[in-house]
Amino acid sequence: MSAILYYITGHGFGHAVRSSQVIRAVNTVRPDLTVHVRTTAPEWLFPAAIVYSRQSIDVGIVQADSLHMDLERTFQRCRTLHENAAQFIDEELRFIRDNHIGLVIGDIPPLCFEIAARAKVPSVAITNFTWSRIYRAYVDDYPQFAPLINEMETFYEKTTLALALPYACGMEVFQHRQEIPWIARFSNLTKSQARAKFQLPDAATIVLLSFGGLGLNRLSLNKLSELREFFFVATGDEKKSGNNLVVLPEMQPQYHDLVQAVDVVVTKPGYGIVADAMAHRVPVLYTDRGEFPEYPCLVQALSELATAEFIPQEELVSSNMGPYLKRLLAKNHYWPPTRLDGAARAAEKIIALLK
Repeated sequence: MSAILYYITGHGFGHAVRSSQVIRAVNTVRPDLTVHVRTTAPEWLFPAAIVYSRQSIDVGIVQADSLHMDLERTFQRCRTLHENAAQFIDEELRFIRDNHIGLVIGDIPPLCFEIAARAKVPSVAITNFTWSRIYRAYVDDYPQFAPLINEMETFYEKTTLALALPYACGMEVFQHRQEIPWIARFSNLTKSQARAKFQLPDAATIVLLSFGGLGLNRLSLNKLSELREFFFVATGDEKKSGNNLVVLPEMQPQYHDLVQAVDVVVTKPGYGIVADAMAHRVPVLYTDRGEFPEYPCLVQALSELATAEFIPQEELVSSNMGPYLKRLLAKNHYWPPTRLDGAARAAEKIIALLK
């Protein structure tokens, strides 16, 4: 019986979260399929039924926190990965053979599509960008990226099918592409039930500080106590609480319930949190994230499909967000009809290709 091998970048939580939704959709239709997951994203983000291996197969962007990129270290790690690729490919080819893998899925480590091609099994990319497109934005300052980017693109070109999510960028490298809707999660709780679940005040205006798995330690939480008209909630290494602030443990597999509980999300635009906010119709206060090619695509999505407002990084980090929150909450809510069933559509295409 065939199995699936799913490679997922460990950059942030968004790739793992949407991949988890695809895996659940596949398991709903084909519960007999074994899904092996290779990633450095934490295991608690995935369904219990998977076979998990903590494995680095790409670099993403090396970051000190959600807003600060270290491009020099990113290049060094990418170069090391490519130098050692041959041995890793051989190991994966043995795994594919020994475990009867019939399909490789990637979100979106370039190397996994080279592995699938050499193993002569079909491959599917599910993504809204490619790492080669991200890195190409830095070639002027880091010309040493160029040969690595070229090699990544030769890997991506071997993908059997790319499922392009909305507002994608840099998908031209894939020779065979099909568009699918947003992949999103949905809470089954009412707002009041969600607040009770996390022991949040039912009558407050609650603001979620959402910065993925990388956090934002530069944010001055102490200054938030001055914004008494708001109650803030965040996730972190350890639980904390104050008069108008609570920090919950980072391990929140049902993070979409937390999004359902709040009135505003403060974040940098990443795919996962944008999809969660759209699914639960929660206004977004977003900041910039430096030179990252995905950013303008997701800002466009927020402007066209959501209720959103911009806050400069320096205002966010200094916790001077009161005026921006008030302006956002005063806006007329705007949520045009948007398809959010991308996981089910991806599962259909995956199963058809596996057959």
